[in-house]
Amino acid sequence: MDDALAENLKRLRNATKLTQAELASRAGVPRATLASMEQAGSNPGIQSVMAVARALDVELDDLLTARPVRRHFLVGPREQQDYRTDGGRFSARMVSPIASKGVHIHRVTMQPGCHSLGRPHPHGAQEFFFTLSGTAVIDISGEPVEIPAGHLLQFPGHHKHVYRNPGTVTVEAMSTVVMHLD
Repeated sequence: MDDALAENLKRLRNATKLTQAELASRAGVPRATLASMEQAGSNPGIQSVMAVARALDVELDDLLTARPVRRHFLVGPREQQDYRTDGGRFSARMVSPIASKGVHIHRVTMQPGCHSLGRPHPHGAQEFFFTLSGTAVIDISGEPVEIPAGHLLQFPGHHKHVYRNPGTVTVEAMSTVVMHLD
């Protein structure tokens, strides 16, 4: 493993105010294994790493991925990705940084007559859909919900959903998907 594990493990353990012995006990691994994992260049088994992640109540990526050098991201138009369906009547531009984990923010435009099947999100994800102008309709598991301008709809993102604009004016909205909410 690279040095990210050692650095992240020390940081996360210290943030929870646990000693090596306490965390090792929670994870069900020997304290010596945990101590080794906190050293650069260690090569622990994946089962040990997974046990420590569970004990810390973090994702595996939180232990294994190096923290970004920068703490801020300015995303310009060239870095934003467009997703279009329904013959271009539905457009979702990802405005959040690609490096952001667990949160996707889209600027959504729906032309009149738009009918676009939503991409399902992982189980536990929540979508927050805020209409800026016009009136959107989202069918969630077959149930239509009207979202007029100035209103926000929150729903489980893993449910089948369809974005619609049955009106005569273009709908502008923001959609934020949070991949996991406890």
